[in-house]
Amino acid sequence: MFSCGNQANTSLPDFTADLRQQFSVDISKEGIHKRFNAQAVNFLQELIKCHVSEHLLLQDSRGLKQYFKAINIKDSCKFSLPNSCNGDYPGFGNFSKTNGLMNIQYEYDVLGGNWKAIDLTSIKVNDQKDSNQNIEYISSNELYIRDLGYITPTYLNAVIQKGASFLNRLPAQATVYTSNQEQINWSRIGHKFNNAGTDTLDMDVYVYQNEQIACRLIIERVPNDVYRKRVKQAEASAKKHGVGLTQQRRARCRYNTFITNVGRPILPTTAIRKVYHLRWQIELVFKIWKSFLEIDKLKKVKKERFECQLLAKLLWVLLNWRLFQSCNNYVQRERPTIGVSILKFFKRCLCFSSALRLVVLRRMSFQHWIKQIFLPLIENTACEAPVGKITHYQTLSALS
Repeated sequence: MFSCGNQANTSLPDFTADLRQQFSVDISKEGIHKRFNAQAVNFLQELIKCHVSEHLLLQDSRGLKQYFKAINIKDSCKFSLPNSCNGDYPGFGNFSKTNGLMNIQYEYDVLGGNWKAIDLTSIKVNDQKDSNQNIEYISSNELYIRDLGYITPTYLNAVIQKGASFLNRLPAQATVYTSNQEQINWSRIGHKFNNAGTDTLDMDVYVYQNEQIACRLIIERVPNDVYRKRVKQAEASAKKHGVGLTQQRRARCRYNTFITNVGRPILPTTAIRKVYHLRWQIELVFKIWKSFLEIDKLKKVKKERFECQLLAKLLWVLLNWRLFQSCNNYVQRERPTIGVSILKFFKRCLCFSSALRLVVLRRMSFQHWIKQIFLPLIENTACEAPVGKITHYQTLSALS
């Protein structure tokens, strides 16, 4: 759990030396190898499940927090595995076809910072299948923001029926109808923009043909360079699949399209794209996992050892995530538009991981660790926006 190296650089003799030094446990590398078994994997999975279920209650009623109990963001993190794992974690398509492929389904609440779910799955459980299998966990008065791969009529209907909200991009295969049941012609949408004299339209529509779902459709015109790039990509994709690019598909490349069931007083048209971009916060989490902890740097070992080491790394992240939440809440109570950068915080956490381990082992007092290590850690970790943009903290605080 507190290993500084990645799995590829950590050997069984490294484990035995660490156990001998830190715990006075004398065990052979063969003994350690046997301890990496299905029982150990189940134990670590239960530990993570237990900690994920325990949420920190950080109360704040400002901004979007007065409308939603949580803003849940979900995505999957994938990386290649050694070919020894191909049986349990098979590859897929052109991505890791001959080797195994790890697929981690992860969801967290960007408002409170609490993790909602994390599962190691096979690529056979794709995003769409995961979405349909986990609709029972949707909760009322919460907003769900997900990538296109998760969006199905079953999922959207479940969100509405459970009294929750969604905000997503419009799936390419979804047919759209006006309130008069007229199918939207994307080639003619430009006339509506010209008549309205604006670059954004907000319409009440129905999406999908068989299971029509009432929602808002927000359409934004994109710059010409973005449009040309999208058309080029669409043409390449169509050619790859041996089909032509339809005029409707070409026309849709000119627009950003979002769907939501949140009312305009809560999410006005001007706020839609800003709130949807909160979804990119999950990419920062994945960057921590891969760039800082290097969970995707692997060598050929038995499946149970790989799973144990991966789950242990995620436990380390979850332990430090609790500290991040507390630190961020402390900062935002005084300055709600300023928060702690996830990347900066975890980069510094790596430097002090060994000290935190001493606290867990009760070889260093918690008070000493707080004063000498954790509080100085908070300094210089403020979240800073790129030039011309705003941080997600500023987005959440401004929307009220």
